[in-house]
Amino acid sequence: MIAVVQRVSRGEVRIAGRRPAAIAQGLLILLGVAHGDTEADAEWLARKCLTLRIFSDAEGKMNLALEDVGGGLLVVSQFTLLGDCVKGRRPSWSRAADPVDAERLYEHFLGVLRRSPHPIATGVFQAKMEVESVNDGPVTLLIDSQQWKGRPQPESGDAAEDSPALCAPAMGASNSGTAVGATLLMGSAEPLVLASRSPRRAQLLRMLGVQFETRPPAGDGPPREAGESPQDYVRRQAEAKALSIARQAEVGIVLGADTIVFLDGEVLEKPRDAAQARTFLRRLADREHEVYTGVALMRAGGAPRASGVERSRVRFGPLDDAVIAAYVASGEPLDKAGAYGIQGLGGQLVTAIEGCYFNVMGLPLARLRALFRELGRASTDREGDRA
Repeated sequence: MIAVVQRVSRGEVRIAGRRPAAIAQGLLILLGVAHGDTEADAEWLARKCLTLRIFSDAEGKMNLALEDVGGGLLVVSQFTLLGDCVKGRRPSWSRAADPVDAERLYEHFLGVLRRSPHPIATGVFQAKMEVESVNDGPVTLLIDSQQWKGRPQPESGDAAEDSPALCAPAMGASNSGTAVGATLLMGSAEPLVLASRSPRRAQLLRMLGVQFETRPPAGDGPPREAGESPQDYVRRQAEAKALSIARQAEVGIVLGADTIVFLDGEVLEKPRDAAQARTFLRRLADREHEVYTGVALMRAGGAPRASGVERSRVRFGPLDDAVIAAYVASGEPLDKAGAYGIQGLGGQLVTAIEGCYFNVMGLPLARLRALFRELGRASTDREGDRA
């Protein structure tokens, strides 16, 4: 199985009669399936793409993976990668798998990627497509699973890179940094379900070494009611998301969260398009606004529960139309409340923060830690009442 992997600032695939599938920052993966490929090829290649450290850190070095930048994946099937052009002027397709096997393995590859928290966009197998992207770098890699087959597996170092635990880093010894981080946050090793599509929230949990499963809720709760405070609104949304998953869960704790930007008495949700993103940014320029995140924890079934709200104040510097246009063209603002991401390019727009930085990212960690303790006390009291 062959993948051409490009680091992109945006990517889009268009098919006649369908809405375009697009991502902002992330990876564009062109995928070809060869004769002899198996599900093991698809799984290895998918994990490799998810863990490649090809995004630049603060020093400009390729040291960050997809999870570190909150990026998405755009996957397009492309059997022409298997073309043999050595003889003659027409490529030979003898290496390409037959369409039935190719589609099965293409879907298996996507299935592995979808177990990660990253946004996934795709083309349609065997469809005529138009693919457009902006290569960031440029950075383009060719990965062939045939080169991996039969190679001795590493005993240390990069071995963890090929681990199948996509959302749950293995917990090490009790004195490891990740184990300490998870213990400080949760106070226990209970199963945790993240009821969110946000790659930023998943990124923060992984940073602490927390083991978790991602189960995105079907949708948001009802829209904001007239006169409803931003605090009540985000708490209600977080509780609705957590409850929708907790009702289905058999064990463990469900975490739901919702983040909004609040300005002039109005909630700025995720922009519906680039034009609205530009409007939001013009309103935020050279002003202070508030960011609210509601957080809810619930045990399986929905009770007991604990919820709270964190508020941060954020100030933007002046922004002219050229800067706003360039930022919107990057694609980053289109899936974020208020049309900016402080952990990405949008961090350059912020001149001051009062309150929790992680709240602006979408998951206030200190508040979350306090809620885990509150939930633990509520559970203990509940058991005491039963006794």
